[in-house]
Amino acid sequence: MNKVITPLLFLLLLGCTSKTKKKLNSFRLETVQQQIVPSETKQIIFTLAADSMKGRDTKNGGYEKAVKFVVDYFRSHNVKPFYPNYRDTLITDNLVAHNVVGQIGKYDPKKKTILIGAHLDHIGIQGNELDSIYNGANDNASGSTAVLQIGRFLAQYEWNQNILLGLFADEEKGLKGAYHLAKRFEEEAINLDFMINFEMIGKTLSTGVNQVYMTGFARSNMPQEMNAIAPDFVQFLPQAQELNLFKRSDNYAFFQQFNIPSHTISSFDFQNFNFYHKAGDEAEKMDIINMNQIIQTAGYTIAKLMENDTEIKMTKKISEK
Repeated sequence: MNKVITPLLFLLLLGCTSKTKKKLNSFRLETVQQQIVPSETKQIIFTLAADSMKGRDTKNGGYEKAVKFVVDYFRSHNVKPFYPNYRDTLITDNLVAHNVVGQIGKYDPKKKTILIGAHLDHIGIQGNELDSIYNGANDNASGSTAVLQIGRFLAQYEWNQNILLGLFADEEKGLKGAYHLAKRFEEEAINLDFMINFEMIGKTLSTGVNQVYMTGFARSNMPQEMNAIAPDFVQFLPQAQELNLFKRSDNYAFFQQFNIPSHTISSFDFQNFNFYHKAGDEAEKMDIINMNQIIQTAGYTIAKLMENDTEIKMTKKISEK
């Protein structure tokens, strides 16, 4: 069993974010580094990837435990519910699941809207191995941790854009949660400008520390704009193109529905971790310091894109699948 602080105690120890919003004042990377710290990164991922979460699958109740942790975290850090009780409900294989959707500030349909997301689910308990719990630390407690920490940081400020935070259900069953939410957004005229998805950032990219790759690299100017803020942060990974990873994570549902820049950030490059969809994908194996740096840098670049009101747009010519 993973030894963790209980979710409620963790939230009490961490403390609530002040409800007084700060005004943007050209904050620096150091500002983010002071507030997104390795100790919190470790606490969140160890909680979400604990044995008590039962691999975050809907059929064994583990996923709903993870949902409750995320909802409690949002409530404690001034991230407001976008839907009642933060939940967007869907049914997959006759089982009820929930996307968790929060918002920063008050939603204004006249403003630009961005979505920061990650899938919260994993594949549960399987097989008769000595360790049958598929904890899914890298896949995708790591990405979920990023959304929570970046959301907490951004919620301290007033923004000229709508910021939505999404933790998706049933990605492992065919991106079901993301497709459900994308369709609902379209039906409710929630028009997204761009989407950033976090998927498997718990290990160090083979090209170096504090680096990620982006799926659909050539589809928009997002990689270039992020690298203009944090040089060499976003890399191009040939395997991402060869394996068409652009279509294999939750970003794709929003790209299909809205035809907008919608990308996944990852540091899993098929060489740096041997436990993809295995019971050995556990929190103890994550590179916490590097993961924390990725979250810090991603949070900083996203914040600067919004502070500068940078136009993220699709490219006219697509050279990548």
